[in-house]
Amino acid sequence: MASSAKVTPVKDLAHLEEAAHHEEDNVSNDKIKLESLFEGLGTFGRFQQIQFILICIPIAFVSMHVMSWTFVVSSARRICNGTNETLFDDGCKERAYSASDRWEMDGDNGWIKATVQAVYFIGQLVGSFTCGVMADKIGRKKVLFWCLVLQVACALLLVVAPTWWIYAILKAGTGFSQPGIYGVAVVLGIELVGKQYRSIIAVIANVFSVIGGMGLAILAYFIVDYRFLHAAIAIPSLIFITYYWIIHESARWLVSQEKYDDANVVLCATANWNKKTVPKDWANHVGKKMDVTVTKKKDTFGVIDLIRTPQMRKRTLANFVMWPVTTMMYYGMTMRSDVGGGSLFVTFITSQIMELPAVIITALLIDRLGRKVMYSGSIFIAGLLLLANWLTHDMIPHEYAVVMLMVAKGAVSVSYTVMYTYTSELFPTVIRNTAVGCCSTIARFGAITASFIAFFLVDKFGRVVMIVPFTILAICASIVSWLMLPETVNKQLPDSISEIEGNKI
Repeated sequence: MASSAKVTPVKDLAHLEEAAHHEEDNVSNDKIKLESLFEGLGTFGRFQQIQFILICIPIAFVSMHVMSWTFVVSSARRICNGTNETLFDDGCKERAYSASDRWEMDGDNGWIKATVQAVYFIGQLVGSFTCGVMADKIGRKKVLFWCLVLQVACALLLVVAPTWWIYAILKAGTGFSQPGIYGVAVVLGIELVGKQYRSIIAVIANVFSVIGGMGLAILAYFIVDYRFLHAAIAIPSLIFITYYWIIHESARWLVSQEKYDDANVVLCATANWNKKTVPKDWANHVGKKMDVTVTKKKDTFGVIDLIRTPQMRKRTLANFVMWPVTTMMYYGMTMRSDVGGGSLFVTFITSQIMELPAVIITALLIDRLGRKVMYSGSIFIAGLLLLANWLTHDMIPHEYAVVMLMVAKGAVSVSYTVMYTYTSELFPTVIRNTAVGCCSTIARFGAITASFIAFFLVDKFGRVVMIVPFTILAICASIVSWLMLPETVNKQLPDSISEIEGNKI
């Protein structure tokens, strides 16, 4: 499936040109031909479906690694009368084994819990920037594959880590790989499909993330030794080594890099799987008429281009507010899903389940309401619910307070899902992964903050240190995104910076 598809029978460009009549008037004919080329081979055919599902499967395991510390470090459980519960009665004979037991992280050593998870997010921080930039330089597929290899290697070594700081370093390795898998998968998926399907890419990716989270909770309930839990997550991941031979590079990225021979291989494979045809002279039509900013030497675009021009700068700064706030709330409310009380397993699974209606809402409304309304509205609703929970916590039944927090988590999940699609569509192909990578890098500061809040400050000072900051920042992110960003629904995916600066998208 990977490489040697032959060119299908040749047809002229006439059937591709027909798609141009439906494009915006202010878009050049050359860009229309490029879009028509991809759409003429199928916007979401068999090739795109198989490729995207394959790159989504590892996301479930990424989700397990992100949240595994919640259960790995939880207070030791005992096995009582054949059940697995968080109890400390005299009748319990056998004791479960957690990292907290092994390295004595309770009491005055509680800071170690927060530090290990923070180190994981530091790994994500470095990986977000590195993987984002490298995916634009050397390709989406290479970054995805090597991050899969790194994740599997570090995950297996977690089982035998002798000290907590070596364990933390290995966790940082799995953290480094996360944006190279999840972030690149979303961008690669968006570049695979037509514009009418772009909105569901991040939605489907998030479904796999939810599946991973629920799978983690189920595994943690039955596997009471943290080392075996890590093994159960890591060993199935070995299958992803085969992705080197079955995953294709983004044809859109190859064209933007003027690698027309390689792009032709991918386009021919797409045509064969989708039962379409590839025009024999497509490279001449695209290659000679691409926008000047796309045909610049491919290594001239870098991080500085995110803030060099006015519109790019405006979009970048807005995203640098949205990402850390949304990420802090998402991870904080997941890692401490029991902040409102209740069993860790029940609240964690409930928190994950709440993401499913969030995903459905996103899928149904993102193209109707638009990315801007969906993000700004959902993060604002989350902030209001947290504020209401804080103000009414002592005046309403405990169950209602927990439900309020779960709905707030669902609203955050909507904003988190929309954010990936929105950001990917706001930035051009030549720097798209760099933009997503830099946003994800900034987001890690929010995740690191969430680690110390969830695993240290809440235990020390109470839930107020989570609820109040999350409320204020959520409202700020909503206002910033609403005032500073354009809508991107049903607009062409930009390929060059000049399109951002010279045309409304």
